[in-house]
Amino acid sequence: NFAKKKSTQSHLHAITMAYPMTATATAAIQLPKLLLKSIIQAAIETRQTLPIFTCLLLGSLTFHVLCHKLEFESFILNEEFLLKCERYNRVCMKCLFIVCGAGYTLLLLLYRHSIRVIFNRQLPPLVTFHALDKADKEYWVGVEFPFLKSFVVHLRMLRPLEVIYRFVTARFRVLPDVLVLGEVRCGTTSLCEQLSLLPGCHTPFSLWKHPELDHKETFYFVGHYLGFVNTRYWSMCFPLKIVRWFCKKVLRRPFFTFDGSAQYLTSPTAPYLIAKAYKEANLPPPVMIACVRDPVAQAASWWRYENNAIDWGEGMGLNEWNHDLRPESYPPKRIADAIREEYSSLYDTVYENDAYAKGLVNGAGASNFLPSHMMTWPGGQLSAIGRNGKYHRNITRYERAFVDVFGRRENNMNYVTIVPLEDLSSKWMLQSTLFDAFERAPAPHQLSGILSEPNITSVGSKVNCPHRSSSNVTTDATDLCTVDGQSLSSSSVDVSSLSSSQSQDGVAEDGSKVVQRNIHRNAGSAMLDTSKEPTEDDLEL
Repeated sequence: NFAKKKSTQSHLHAITMAYPMTATATAAIQLPKLLLKSIIQAAIETRQTLPIFTCLLLGSLTFHVLCHKLEFESFILNEEFLLKCERYNRVCMKCLFIVCGAGYTLLLLLYRHSIRVIFNRQLPPLVTFHALDKADKEYWVGVEFPFLKSFVVHLRMLRPLEVIYRFVTARFRVLPDVLVLGEVRCGTTSLCEQLSLLPGCHTPFSLWKHPELDHKETFYFVGHYLGFVNTRYWSMCFPLKIVRWFCKKVLRRPFFTFDGSAQYLTSPTAPYLIAKAYKEANLPPPVMIACVRDPVAQAASWWRYENNAIDWGEGMGLNEWNHDLRPESYPPKRIADAIREEYSSLYDTVYENDAYAKGLVNGAGASNFLPSHMMTWPGGQLSAIGRNGKYHRNITRYERAFVDVFGRRENNMNYVTIVPLEDLSSKWMLQSTLFDAFERAPAPHQLSGILSEPNITSVGSKVNCPHRSSSNVTTDATDLCTVDGQSLSSSSVDVSSLSSSQSQDGVAEDGSKVVQRNIHRNAGSAMLDTSKEPTEDDLEL
């Protein structure tokens, strides 16, 4: 890399000073060509709104230029028709210019925010010049655009125009009836997939067009929308009220929506923001579900997942860490480094001090924006290692936040329903849990008719479970993880022996005994850098 060598830097400086117009002109010519190519590819391959509108604007500009620069009158029989088309084209062109201008302005802001806060990196430089390895070096300057790779990825994933439209119409939208609070790597994606298959479900809007995030996570209260967390605009992520009215009153069908942002359970500020949102909207609290699993397995899975995300960031050319926001010791090299006292104590204030988090939301100096150090994962994603598994601590924070706002529920029922990972592979267990949660909801009439009361029935076949990986554990054999007869994944279980079991009322019903089955263990994808794979010492610690 020429630019990193001092001997080359002086030579490079001399070249760019001697021929500044050559280097600048090269960059000015190449960058628009590369951007235009990337935008057209994004419009074709991803069908994102902003690239499509940009292509429409380019087509409108092309038509405008042709009408003025070429003599079409001799080829057009109806000159009046051409003038009318040109007049309409000018109006469309101005509208498209305004829309695309607003879209790219927001896209650039979201790109900068994503790189610095979510990926925890420094913004890559716009353009770099380097001496080329040519025989006559003094006449050659190479031009590179380090930012382009990461920008194109964000161009293909982010949805700035949809964000603008939804913020404008936020007051006409609903709040979710069900919240899947987390925890990450505990089966929240599988649970949200099951919820989306229920009758009347309308999935939420996600800022990210990504298969693991789309139609599941809004990321609103963890600061992905430039840190904006005004509770009155959270509804921008959900359907319009008229859609709910049409489904219920005209079609006579059930309607509900959910938010499956798995970061919410560990987030210090999300409980207070969510409670405040429902209070301001004069709505009862939603059904809140927390997925849990063995904390050590959760930590190992999260470690693998985020280290692969780090490799993804480096693949986009994001090589310098944002140490203005994260400490010099970030990211920790091993799980043991992340949970040692000298490192984890750096974030005790933001994670453990509820008074501080509550003050940011409801205090005298409360703002519509979260401070940078409180956005997404305070301290960085890997700083949550060991904290995500404190389920009792995190769930209790939600209970206290909602008790403070709405008071205690009848019979001291909890606001949060807990779903162990093992239950996600059992149709009967999951349906029972969701049915009880929906029936015990503060406003059960809003969720009526979505789930029927589960019955234990005899099952004697091979059934499939909607999960990505599996291992053997024991549970009841009333598992039937299919929807409309269609399997959701390749994991399977043999259910062969049947017996009777007792219901909660002590009444014997037809059922099945405990058998071996495959369940989703969510160990995380194989790590690209195997040297970071959790060791036995990490897991023991």
